[in-house]
Amino acid sequence: MEKFELDKTVIQILSMPNVNHFTATEIRTAYIALKQDEELNPTISRRFVYEELLKLIRRGWLTRSTTKKKGLTRYSKTDLFDHAILKEMFLQLQHEVTRENTPISYPQMLVQRLNQYNSALLEGLGALKEYVALKDIYPEQHNDLKGRYMAVQESNHILKGKISVLNELIKSIKENT
Repeated sequence: MEKFELDKTVIQILSMPNVNHFTATEIRTAYIALKQDEELNPTISRRFVYEELLKLIRRGWLTRSTTKKKGLTRYSKTDLFDHAILKEMFLQLQHEVTRENTPISYPQMLVQRLNQYNSALLEGLGALKEYVALKDIYPEQHNDLKGRYMAVQESNHILKGKISVLNELIKSIKENT
């Protein structure tokens, strides 16, 4: 499934099961109330919330309907709306905020980055295998797949360089302690 990002506060509002058949203005009002920031501009907040709602419309999680009489646009959750994914996204964002607020040591940061790069490298290796498999199944798509394959391969080489540097730094820290 394709990854996408949403604002933590918007997730918090929309993940409530009783929030359905709403307007962008209603979500904006809830957004401002939860943010508790007197500096927030209502117009800018409405535009921001609208952009977040559009992300969900594109995924098919929300539908937009406009009344003929008053021209009022309302949004409704579809059957594709996934509360579990939103909850997971919210928890990840909370974890990231906690991590950002907690100072970590230099060695911890190196290990954290190493883990992140190793994970990205594994994902890239999986993508390479998939491009090879797709090329075997659809040889007529060779040119398109080759370009994508090469881009992922280049990204993997860069990641390998970063991983190598981090491993050297971690090793030197362990030797010096």
